[in-house]
Amino acid sequence: MTPDQFLAFAQILPEPLLLVTSAGEMLAVNQPAVRLFSKTSKELIGQHLTEFVTDSSEKIIDYLRVCSQSRQMILGALTIHQDQGEEIPCCARGAVIQPRSLESPAINLLRLEKRTSNEFVLLNQQIHALSKEIQQRQRIEVELSRSNETLRQTLIKLQNALEVVQTEKMSGLGHLVAGIAHEINNPVSFIHGNLTYASEYYDDLLKLIHLYQQEYPNPGLVIEQETKALDLDFIEKDIKKLLQSMQTGSQRISEIVKSLRNFSRLDEATFKVVDIHEGLEAALMILQSRLNPSDRHSAIEVIKEYGELPWISCSPGQINQVFMNLLNNAIDALEEAEQLRWSATDRRSSPQAMENYPSRIWIRTDKLSDRYIRIRIKDNGSGIPTEIHHQIFNPFFSTKPVGKGTGLGLSISYQIIESHDGRINVISDLAWGTEFSIELPIV
Repeated sequence: MTPDQFLAFAQILPEPLLLVTSAGEMLAVNQPAVRLFSKTSKELIGQHLTEFVTDSSEKIIDYLRVCSQSRQMILGALTIHQDQGEEIPCCARGAVIQPRSLESPAINLLRLEKRTSNEFVLLNQQIHALSKEIQQRQRIEVELSRSNETLRQTLIKLQNALEVVQTEKMSGLGHLVAGIAHEINNPVSFIHGNLTYASEYYDDLLKLIHLYQQEYPNPGLVIEQETKALDLDFIEKDIKKLLQSMQTGSQRISEIVKSLRNFSRLDEATFKVVDIHEGLEAALMILQSRLNPSDRHSAIEVIKEYGELPWISCSPGQINQVFMNLLNNAIDALEEAEQLRWSATDRRSSPQAMENYPSRIWIRTDKLSDRYIRIRIKDNGSGIPTEIHHQIFNPFFSTKPVGKGTGLGLSISYQIIESHDGRINVISDLAWGTEFSIELPIV
């Protein structure tokens, strides 16, 4: 608002009106204000308000500053002194009409009203009480701000401590698994290696027995009785099957040991070039007991749709930890969904219900581009409500019952993928389940 615009409407008003900057400079006054100050408009315009009042300059500037920061009329008190020595107590009501900009200070409109001495004292008391209340509120706000900052720092420290505990726990598990794998590997390798020789020895001995039978077709009575007692024909067929079963079993143990050794990379922090599929297989091997049927849930079917992936550079231990977290969450979701179905139907008819709603986990991998690969882990559980999608990666946020989850699994997974310059996203619907998508750079 310009001074001319101000005067255009201010001259017709009976109240004394001033147009004042936040620094106290008077830009325009109307005729009632001229009479109140007993000065001409030329004597007032361009001067500072502090020159015509008995109040301290600090009080006037503070009042104008408050007016400049508020969109409402701010109550104040001024005492105007005239040349003849008379002091006139006034009630001031001021508000900003032009906010402060980079080029100019704020401009305030002041409306003055004469007050009697008693009214002026009462007004000053009210203003003083209001000022104290404002100061008290400001102190409370400062204390609350400090308390909030302290709580925030405490939360960060607690989060870091729990993450260290989780990392140490996984590292200890990695050492334990590596030790077990090493101890199993030696005797299994010995057994697996000697089964080949045992099979060859069996073939040689069997060949020798057949030669004896050909050269001596009429054995003695003792040999004939012993042959019938041993059921030599059955042993000849069964021992071959037995050796083949032992060969298959030792091969399976060797594969388990290999998976355990791969899983023991959990304590590795350095980046290595690895096959992502090996990490997925190792995680599935560790979780096999949870995938098998039990009294609490039916079997969980894992559907693997692996694409052609290049080996990538990553921290295998940390990436394995992400796979473990996501697969564990998928299994938890499937168990919870199955429990809900059981509670909604007669448990005796649960086999039929399980046939209609089989628990499944899909693991899909593909190469997105020359720079990125993608791993998707999906379940057909109950899904995640839409209203909490934005919270699932927050530390300590969990939908699991108290004592079952720490609320750190997805948060740590998110940080691990971020540290690999990758991305992790979630798509979930209550109708078809949840899918986590991980994108990792090849290099």
